[in-house]
Amino acid sequence: VRGDSNALHKRVLYKHLLHRLLLKQYDGFLAVGKANKEFYLKGGVPAKKIFFAPHAVDNQRFEKQAAMTDSQKKEFRNRWHIPQDIVCFCFSGKFEIKKRPMDILLALDKIVRQSKEKVHLLMIGDGNLRKECKAFSGSRKLPVTFTGFLNQKEIPYAYNICDCLILPSDYGETWGLVVNEAMACGLPVIVSDRVGCYPDLIVPEKTGHVVPFGDTEALAAMMLRYLNKKENLYQMGLNARKHVKDYSIETLTKGTLNAIKFVTEVKR
Repeated sequence: VRGDSNALHKRVLYKHLLHRLLLKQYDGFLAVGKANKEFYLKGGVPAKKIFFAPHAVDNQRFEKQAAMTDSQKKEFRNRWHIPQDIVCFCFSGKFEIKKRPMDILLALDKIVRQSKEKVHLLMIGDGNLRKECKAFSGSRKLPVTFTGFLNQKEIPYAYNICDCLILPSDYGETWGLVVNEAMACGLPVIVSDRVGCYPDLIVPEKTGHVVPFGDTEALAAMMLRYLNKKENLYQMGLNARKHVKDYSIETLTKGTLNAIKFVTEVKR
């Protein structure tokens, strides 16, 4: 079995008991990450039955597509009205409740009102909340560009002209593959403490940071910290790209094959 359930949030007793009964039906488990493995362990699964098969993207493709010349970067920044010499944060995903795009705009508004630091935000994607986000951004005259939907060929270019990805989602974000994508493109990431991938991919001070869910003050403070230490962003991006290499299709394949071998040997 392979699933996204994780142990980041507590469940009522009857759900926990139901999960324990369900998990007994399986002979092998593919863990997509640390929090998912902890869910299995708390459900009574022996560690020997759990195999690491992480959520992954094609890291090499994203890294290759994100390689742009300075002139190309300038062209794309001009296309999306992003000044050349300032830090640009980005959001990538559906504009829906669980991803909390408004949290980023509220944090950005605090920065704009309270700091002299120049900043920009690139919001990639579409969804039900996009209209609300654009209306708020316009009413507050925030430095934001909404790209609309971008396909998989365009997204690496968008990441590469930005300096940091932000994903402030709730527990519904059981992993967050956009974090893999951004890190493969060399970006550090700020996530909430409810995003499923954070125990695996976020190494504080190295690949990014974790902030409390729904705390726009904390998010604004972290963004401002990044703005005040621009020189650290490049190195953190290199660290992120190196770290996410272990979360690859090759590792996923290896874990799956090991699980198959284990299960078939048990069945003999």
